[in-house]
Amino acid sequence: MRVVVVGGSGNAGSAIVRALGRRGAQAVPMSRSGKAIAGAPGVKADIVTGEGLDEALAGADVVVDAANSRNPLDLKPFTIGARNLVAAAERAGVRRAVVLSIIGVDRSKLSYHRRKREQELTYLGSSLDVTIVRAAQFHEWSVDFFEAGSALGAIPVVLGGRLQPVAVSEVADLVADEALEPSGERMLEIAGPQVRVSRDLARAWQAATGARGLIVNGPFPPSMVDYLRSGANLSEQRKGTVTFEEWLARRR
Repeated sequence: MRVVVVGGSGNAGSAIVRALGRRGAQAVPMSRSGKAIAGAPGVKADIVTGEGLDEALAGADVVVDAANSRNPLDLKPFTIGARNLVAAAERAGVRRAVVLSIIGVDRSKLSYHRRKREQELTYLGSSLDVTIVRAAQFHEWSVDFFEAGSALGAIPVVLGGRLQPVAVSEVADLVADEALEPSGERMLEIAGPQVRVSRDLARAWQAATGARGLIVNGPFPPSMVDYLRSGANLSEQRKGTVTFEEWLARRR
């Protein structure tokens, strides 16, 4: 089975490519660079401009959309990009799509999440057989903030914010399973094994890395603070097994 993984050179996308490869599928990482991942030759295409999309999707059985935006102010991959991808997939005769999304995007006012919800609706309104896999924040999500703040002497946390961080490898396994042997569900959720307070994660990260810095309430956008305080990002539906501390230990 030929599965094109959009955003295949990214953190989640490359993990999905590896998970598909372990299952014997022909995984094709698609990105603007066309980078090969884990021995799988890549294809070059741009979902926002549409350049190369028809060629990249030729002969594909399934499309996995794990596209992301490195610039939080440029969310066109979730809007224009999703519309271009769906149209190209329909032209190519692709039967199925699996979209990687985020738990609670339909209950969040954060601009990033609103565009992710728009992406979901674009797929759900298409002729494709679609499954949306909503994941909790990856373990890396908090660490990115901690590392950036530590370099300046302060480790930012969300006051009252709760997270249920999950290993990207476990999310990738679920996405790969849905791509190859669909459950028939339109919407699935996966979160980590533990609900943690943001400040506790910061302490665990400091203990594991020896990083210095004062833990402070960060200047996060009110919409993000509301989202992490509300519990919209938490789920009991499906849980991974890798805790934050276990992930930190494996990362060394």
